[in-house]
Amino acid sequence: MSRETVLSEIRETLGDVPGWLDGIPDPQLEYQWGMIRWSLGDSDLTAEQKALVAFGAASAVHCLY
Repeated sequence: MSRETVLSEIRETLGDVPGWLDGIPDPQLEYQWGMIRWSLGDSDLTAEQKALVAFGAASAVHCLY
């Protein structure tokens, strides 16, 4: 997916592109947006459960999440 396509999808979903996402290099932008889109999307897990999974993973690698 091109950078403009990803940025357009971000604008459509969030209303604007956050500065930290706009500054990400092209190879990482699509990956990061995919992760964010997954966490915002519908699935068998609720948003709270997804947040707990993210918190647990961040804790396991000693991230300052």
